[in-house]
Amino acid sequence: MFRWNRERWFWMGAIGLGLLPILATFALAIFLFWNAAGAAAQIGMRELATTEWLPQQGRYGVARLLIGTLAVTALALGMAVPFGLSAAGYLSLYAGRKVRAAANAAMGLLGGIPSVVIGLWGMTWIVPLFGNSWISASLVLALMITPTITLLSGAALRLVPADLLEASRALGVSEAIVARVAFHHARWGILGAVVLGTSRALGEAVAVSMVAGNVVSWPNLMRPIATLTTTLIVELDSAAGSHRDALYLLACIVLMAISTLSVFGRAAQRKAGI
Repeated sequence: MFRWNRERWFWMGAIGLGLLPILATFALAIFLFWNAAGAAAQIGMRELATTEWLPQQGRYGVARLLIGTLAVTALALGMAVPFGLSAAGYLSLYAGRKVRAAANAAMGLLGGIPSVVIGLWGMTWIVPLFGNSWISASLVLALMITPTITLLSGAALRLVPADLLEASRALGVSEAIVARVAFHHARWGILGAVVLGTSRALGEAVAVSMVAGNVVSWPNLMRPIATLTTTLIVELDSAAGSHRDALYLLACIVLMAISTLSVFGRAAQRKAGI
């Protein structure tokens, strides 16, 4: 007679808990795709491809929202990647153990600060300087993704064999060349770090909505801008009918973009052995 013992119950519970996030992700994806398909059929793909997002007039063009999202993310990456890679290179190749541990702890703490707190900081310090604008949104976003890029790039650089670096120094080359060797060896891990930082930037909503101004317009550094996620967070509560379906479509676009980038980033990290 088949009996359930403690070990079997343990493994069944572990399997159930392991499958729960996967099932929840699939359920969320099905829910979003179902509503997005309804929006696409009702509104029409030609209308969705236009630039006018005017729900009061029944116009749901997402082109400017897409461009705004890409603009804010691109500028944030342009600020975060050089700083993050420089910090990762110093901490991994030259900093002492205590300095590295303290800096990594600080980076981890910064990465764990809630979005609303960073948004409040941006409203207090950045908005008075630049107003609610594209550059304010990108500055806040850069602050949020720098820890991800720094910590993951540092992990990739620490996997570079010490013998390789010592052999490079034995040839009499400069430290700049040694650093280039290390970065070249860790290139896949660094690429994965940047891609995962990009995926977080695309999905951020709360902090960006607090400083961006949330006006659907063409990108201008000193003027308000709206993204896919800020439009979602600002308009969802009051939306109904076709407007709400169109917002589900925006969520679906964000989900697909983040999922694609996350898969690519994880693949790059696996290739780097992280």
